[in-house]
Amino acid sequence: MKLRLILVIWLSLTISLSAQDLFESAIVEGDQLSSSNYELNGHLRAVIFGGKTDNKNEAEIKSSYGEAGLKLRLRQQHFGDAFAEIRFRKGQEFNQSLSEVNLREAFVNVYLGKFDLRIGHQIVVWGRADGFNPTDNITPKNMLVRSPDEDERREGSFVLRSFYNSQLLRLEAIWAPVFTPSVLPIDVVELPEGVAFGSAHYPDANIKNGSVALKLNLISPSFEASLSYFNGYYPLPGIDMTEPRFSVSGVRFELIPRPYRMHIIGSDFATTAGSYGLRGELAYRKALNDYRKQIYIPNPDFQWVAGVDREIGDFSIVLQYIGRYVADFTEKKSPVNPFELPAFEVEMKNRLFASQLHRLSHAVSFRSAVNLLHQTLKLEFAGICNFTTEETLFRPKITYLLADAMQMTLGGEIYRGSDDTLFGLVDDLLSAIYFEMKLSF
Repeated sequence: MKLRLILVIWLSLTISLSAQDLFESAIVEGDQLSSSNYELNGHLRAVIFGGKTDNKNEAEIKSSYGEAGLKLRLRQQHFGDAFAEIRFRKGQEFNQSLSEVNLREAFVNVYLGKFDLRIGHQIVVWGRADGFNPTDNITPKNMLVRSPDEDERREGSFVLRSFYNSQLLRLEAIWAPVFTPSVLPIDVVELPEGVAFGSAHYPDANIKNGSVALKLNLISPSFEASLSYFNGYYPLPGIDMTEPRFSVSGVRFELIPRPYRMHIIGSDFATTAGSYGLRGELAYRKALNDYRKQIYIPNPDFQWVAGVDREIGDFSIVLQYIGRYVADFTEKKSPVNPFELPAFEVEMKNRLFASQLHRLSHAVSFRSAVNLLHQTLKLEFAGICNFTTEETLFRPKITYLLADAMQMTLGGEIYRGSDDTLFGLVDDLLSAIYFEMKLSF
C-alpha cells in the first residue's frame, strides 16, 4: 500500500513538472514569436437591441448579448501568412437563448512571386459601390445579424482564391467547392396554417456543384475598374413548394429552400473628378435553368449603381442611384381558380425577395458622416429610398470615443413599407434602436 502511494505521488510530481516545463517553453517560444511573426488583437463588447413587438403597440428586447472577438495573424517571413477571426457570443436573440462560437475566417496565404494563393474559410467582398454591390455574389450573408457594423452580415465560406499581379493589372480566380447558403429567416417567420418549411434541397459536395469566378482588375493611382464573371449557385436560395393538398379544412404544402445556378457578368469602376469621387457598378444575371418553368428561379435582370462622394473637412457624403431592369417581365394577377392560388402566392413571394415585382425600379442610397470634438464624436446617417416600391430604410448612428480603444455607439435601423413590400414584411422584426459598448485591444 505504501509503495503504491509513493508511486502515485511520484507520477503526479513528474506529470506536474513536465507540464510546467512545456508551459514555460511555450512562453519562451511565444516571446520569440511576438516580435515580428504574429499579431493578436480583438475586442470585447456588449450590445442591446430594442424594438416593437409584432402587430402590437408594445416594445421588446430584440437582442442582447456579450461578445469576445479575437483576431490572429501569423507571418512566415516573405513566403506567406495566415489569419483567423473567432467570435464568442452569449445572450438572447428573437426571444431565444443565444450561445455560439463563430469562426468568421481562417485562411492561409502563400506568396509565389507574382502569384498569390489564399485557401480556407474566408469572406470575399467584390464591388466598389457603397452598400449595394451587384457584382458581390460569392460570400453568403445573414441579414438577421444584430450588430451596429453592417459588414458583420457577411458570412465566410471555404474558398480557393488565387491572384496574378502585374504593374497595372490583377487577375483573380476563385473556386468555391462547396455551396454555402445565405441565412434565410425560417425560424422567425410566421406562416399561415397548413404551410410549413420543409428540408432544404442544397447541392452536395460533388465537384460539379462548385462555383467559379474570375475578376480582372485595372488599378492605377487615379482610376480603378474591373470586369468579373461568376458561374455557380447564387448564395440566396429561392423558395420552391411541394404539391398542394386540398381538403375541407384547407390547403397544406411545404416550402422548400432551393438554390439555383447563375451566370453573372459584372463591371465596376472608381475614380475622381476634381474634389469629387465617382463610382459605378453594373451586373447582368441569368439563371442556367429555365426560369419560366420554376417558380423559385428569378428572371434575368440588369442591376446598376452610379454614385458620387465628397469630403469637405470632417464631413463626408456618398450619394448613389440604384436601378434594376427585369427582362421578360410579365404582370401577374391573382388567379380565379382557387387551386392555382398557392403557386401564385409562392411565386409572388419569390419575386418580392428577388426585388422583381416591377419591370423597372429606381432607388437612391446615401451615407453622410461628420467628425466632431477633435475626432472623438462621429455622427452618421445612412439610408435607402426605393421610389418604385415606396420603401425606406434609415440608419442613424452616433459613436463617441471614450478613450483610445473604448467607444460607445447609439443608433437605429428603421424599416418602412407597405405590407406587400420586403421592408414592410420585416419592419416589426428588424426595426430597432441599439446601444453598444466596445473595448478593442
